[in-house]
Amino acid sequence: MVLTHPIYCPVRIVEGHEFDEAVESILEGRSWTLVTSRGWVERGALDRLASRSGTPRAVVDQVAANPKIQDVIRLAGILGDGDAIVALGGGSVIDAAKGMAALAAVGGQEEILMDHLRDGVALPDSMTPSPIIAVPTTSGTGSEVTRWGTIWGDDAVKHSVTDPKLYPSHAVLDPALCVSMPRELTLATALDSLSHAMEAVWNRRHTDGTDALAETAIRIVRESLDAALGSPDDIDLRERLQTAAMIAGLAMGTTQTALAHSISYPFTARYEMPHGIACSFTLAEVARFNGEAEPERLRPIAKALDCGVGDLPDALQTWFNELGVGEQVLRYVTPSVTDELGDNLITRARAANNIRDVDGATARQLARTALDNLCPASAKAVGVV
Repeated sequence: MVLTHPIYCPVRIVEGHEFDEAVESILEGRSWTLVTSRGWVERGALDRLASRSGTPRAVVDQVAANPKIQDVIRLAGILGDGDAIVALGGGSVIDAAKGMAALAAVGGQEEILMDHLRDGVALPDSMTPSPIIAVPTTSGTGSEVTRWGTIWGDDAVKHSVTDPKLYPSHAVLDPALCVSMPRELTLATALDSLSHAMEAVWNRRHTDGTDALAETAIRIVRESLDAALGSPDDIDLRERLQTAAMIAGLAMGTTQTALAHSISYPFTARYEMPHGIACSFTLAEVARFNGEAEPERLRPIAKALDCGVGDLPDALQTWFNELGVGEQVLRYVTPSVTDELGDNLITRARAANNIRDVDGATARQLARTALDNLCPASAKAVGVV
């Protein structure tokens, strides 16, 4: 008998310590490599880590947002031979570290990584990647507790590197690292975790356990996000949002994502819309669409938002309007862009997880309706339409 979608996460989650202190304890004198972005080096993160754990074998500090396959291949060449990888940054940094670790573990054989990313060929059983210590500096992707890493093709197609051996060995949650996020990034990353949680609920792979995790994450985001946007230096609020992202990652790590994520990919690839905005702006309309078929499946979300199942889409829409999601969307697109997308809003592996079947035309209409609902008032205010 094959067990159905068991909840599994081997990551040791460390809380309540400053990140450099925790990393020192985890490394226990082993050699290490740092994967990060230039900004974190400039903020002194490297110096703090090195003062406790010694000089890293290599520093890979050129990871950009939404890393591409060729970026991962290039950066893997300077990864070094440390006993462990410390990935300090947002989801892009942690995802890139997974891709680099996988490529290094197969001896730099690019064709193995390419076959895996493009054709879904499993990585070799013999692969033994260096353990990754994930230190998230944003509160959204949940990559610190999953085995997946998003890598983009040069053709703007989203790929995933995935293997049970790519789960980080540890996730170090230090909310002080999240204080530097500007308002827009705080909003986008929190909505990313919200989307992960909601997509885990309206998912064919859901379980009672993932429902409970998702409901908790949604409630935390609903109760904390508005306040965090108004008080960005509040460590307690940052900690709550960081916890929500981790919990949502645990839920999504079991179910994977669904329709809202399927729709999101071209908005990020073609129009450079931040992933958290791209995968969340349709949530109200996807909730409406799924609720027409299986309203009771949405009950965990409605409970978390303290509304009735039938009121859920409008409650989400009202909240997103209050958050100014429309203003963020209009920085990248107007509703008419849906006319350019054809059936490209369906990524079969994601859409197939959705509790209700959907085709390309329906996905495009959901995106258009969501954009129309979010943008009119905002567009008038900024003179876009």
